Amino acid sequence: MKVLGINGSGRVDGNTAVLVRGILEGAAESGADTELIQLADWTVNFCNVCKKCKDPHRCVIPDDMQKFYDLAPHADVLVLASPIYLDHITANLMAFIQRTYCYIGRALENYWPRENVRAVLGITYGASGRHEYDDVNDWLAERLDFYFKIPTLEKFVIHATSHDRIIRPDHAVVRTARAFGRSLR
Repeated sequence: MKVLGINGSGRVDGNTAVLVRGILEGAAESGADTELIQLADWTVNFCNVCKKCKDPHRCVIPDDMQKFYDLAPHADVLVLASPIYLDHITANLMAFIQRTYCYIGRALENYWPRENVRAVLGITYGASGRHEYDDVNDWLAERLDFYFKIPTLEKFVIHATSHDRIIRPDHAVVRTARAFGRSLR
């Protein structure tokens, strides 16, 4: 099994990274092949809707998304996580998601390069309300299912975080996420 983690944060060692690593570490403990994509380290240009991607189902923009297009056919589970910036996912993760437009046909048919892919979602944010941004995880889950038939297995939320006080790997939600990662089959 291949589990591909995508950290949408601009910080490679921030709270969101701790959450994604927890899921990936748990999956690796159960024998999964895991890989972490740090979007902060990638150049992902925005989709310009040129539609040149519709025939090969691969975007033609020459940037780091080309690496993802090579990985996507092998991924069984996608872990997508983002801190909340101004009430939504980061621009990094939004650009990444929009560049999967190449996997949507002209009549909204699904061309994701592999069947039976599943998703695990995560958000981190500073607000104190535990359910304050559930709509963001719900939005992402709905889009993945609608466009790509990728169901979401689990959604993780870590609230009341701060960029200058990074959560520890033994944070209760990270422990739960690691245990969930171990359960992936």
